[in-house]
Amino acid sequence: MKPEWLIQTNIDDVDTDSMIAAVRSQGMKVHPVELHLGEQMGFGQYDSQTCTICYGSIDFVHQVQHRAPMIPGAWANFNHMKCSTYYAYLGKYLLNSQYRIIPMGELLRQWEKLAITTPCKSLFIRPDSGTKPFTGYVYKHDERHKIQLLEQSVGPETLVIVAPEKPITAEWRFVICDRKVVAGCQYLPVESTFCPPSSFRLAEIIATQEWQPDICYTIDIAESEGKMYLLEINSFSCAGFYCCEMSPIIEYASKAALNEWEEFYV
Repeated sequence: MKPEWLIQTNIDDVDTDSMIAAVRSQGMKVHPVELHLGEQMGFGQYDSQTCTICYGSIDFVHQVQHRAPMIPGAWANFNHMKCSTYYAYLGKYLLNSQYRIIPMGELLRQWEKLAITTPCKSLFIRPDSGTKPFTGYVYKHDERHKIQLLEQSVGPETLVIVAPEKPITAEWRFVICDRKVVAGCQYLPVESTFCPPSSFRLAEIIATQEWQPDICYTIDIAESEGKMYLLEINSFSCAGFYCCEMSPIIEYASKAALNEWEEFYV
């Protein structure tokens, strides 16, 4: 038996054509679908007992997780993608290791104190949530008004990570399947297939830790002042692969999916 893939094709800035081509080249069936924001996906035409791997937007993945009893379905354990979860296990590898977790409303109340006590001139702020309701960004001490606008859009109770700004030279994305680093590429400041050995070694260290966020997932590694750090962890099923080689991603993810399916059905 070979797994099947259910892939959403209308995702901004994501090349799903190469993914679909890689699935078909390895002799597996693929179901390309479109899903627009606010629409409800229909799953009645798909066999729930077929080993199926899903890839798409966060909205698509949420619908798969709540309405489609597929195995593995979507690899996107958003609870494990929370900073407050994986920081507890991988804190010593983090770029933003000197952090605090605080609600947006409390961040506003303490903003002046933070501005005085933080040694650098700027603070990096990102959501705790694995679904990323807003993009992480660096704010200067005199930009409290921008924090106010952000708080109005996401709510005062939203938990955020606050850490001193650190310089970043480059960033790489790696794909991990069943504790193995199967692909990687640079995505900032430019996209490139080159990954220095030091970035790959740190990805391997993360992949072999006892605690794992999911069977398949992605991680971002950043270089800062000549050293490599874990920047963040993302899901497999709704993360971009940039210019990673697609063939091994499909191959190893399909093997992991079949292993998971067999544990349930065989």
